[in-house]
Order: sequence, then structure tokens, then C-alpha cells
Amino acid sequence: MNGPALAAFALAAFASAGDLTSILRHDRRLEFATKPTVMVLLILAALLLRPASQGERAFFVVALVLGLAGDVFLMLPDRFLIPGIAAFLLGHLAYVFGFRFAGFNVAGLIVGLVIAAVTAGLLLHRILSALEQSGRTSLRNPVLAYAVVISLMTVSATASGNLVAAAGGLLFFFSDVIFAWYRFVMPVRWGQPVNIVMYQAGQALLVLSLALGT
Repeated sequence: MNGPALAAFALAAFASAGDLTSILRHDRRLEFATKPTVMVLLILAALLLRPASQGERAFFVVALVLGLAGDVFLMLPDRFLIPGIAAFLLGHLAYVFGFRFAGFNVAGLIVGLVIAAVTAGLLLHRILSALEQSGRTSLRNPVLAYAVVISLMTVSATASGNLVAAAGGLLFFFSDVIFAWYRFVMPVRWGQPVNIVMYQAGQALLVLSLALGT
């Protein structure tokens, strides 16, 4: 890991702390300043570090740019929710393609499949039912498609044989589980702060995994 990449990671951590502060203080202006900044700095870190695979980095940068777009959409009014879901869905697909350049581990594949299947079995029906009961049936198919794609990304991360990538993928996965639960099912105390910390840590670990190989 070189100095400029480390500096970008450090600045991203500082911006992430500011984003968390904005959520705790309900400061929308601070959130609009800090949340996109985290992703911009992670994109910079991905471009500055020395990756194990140039192809993997290229797809990861695309995923991060789409994540930045998704973050912006989700800070806007609810009519931008579907564009936000679409941006993250495409970002997960970019991660999946990026992991094609990584290694492969059968045990990691099995672990990822079990985690995704158990989580879907326990929670997905409840989330989809909540959408129908609240009259937001137009979100059912986008949320279902998103659940499939983020599960694919997570399994790809755990199957890569890179433990840092696996940790990043799992943090991203469960941050979205928390997001879906408090956004669609019921309020969760500390749900949003926990969601944002897990999400940004997951993205950072995915970027860091580029420099570590398998």
C-alpha cells in the first residue's frame, strides 16, 4: 500500500466520521457534504493503490462510481428511491464481474451461499410483505431483483478466497439488510447509523482487497 492511497483511505475515514455525525445530529447539509465525499475518496484510493489485478480494479471503480450515484439518489426524496436501487444493483454487478479476476475458494462459496440463503429465508418474505401492506407494490420487483444481485455479489466476495473482500461483501450485504428493514418494515433504533458505518466500512474493505490479492 503506497502513501497516497493510505492518505485517501484516512481522509475517507474522516469523512465517514463526519457522515455519522450528520446522521446523529440530523444535519442534512453536513450529510450532503460528507456522504458523497466518502465515496469520492474511496474511488481515489482505488485508483492510487497498486492492485493485484488491473481488470478487477477497473470493475471495482465502476462499482464505486455507481455507489456514489446511489448514495446521492438515496439522500433525495422518495421518488429517487428506484434510481438509487438501480444504481446500487448495477454496482453490485460490476463487483461480480470484478471478482472474476480474483481467485476461487469452494469453502468461501459454500459459506456465502448459506449466509445469503438463510438471510433470505428469514427476512425477504417479511420485507416484500411489508411493501405490499404499505401499498408500495411498485417496489416489490426492484427490491427482489436487488436482493438477488446483492446476494450474488456477496457470494462472489466470499468465494474469491480474499478474506478482506469477503468481510467487505458481508458488511455491505448486512448493511442493506438493516436498511431494508428500517426503511420498509419497521423503525430500528440506531438502524441508520449502524447501516452507514457497515456500508462504508464494507466499501472500504472491498477497495482495500484490491491491493491484497488472494
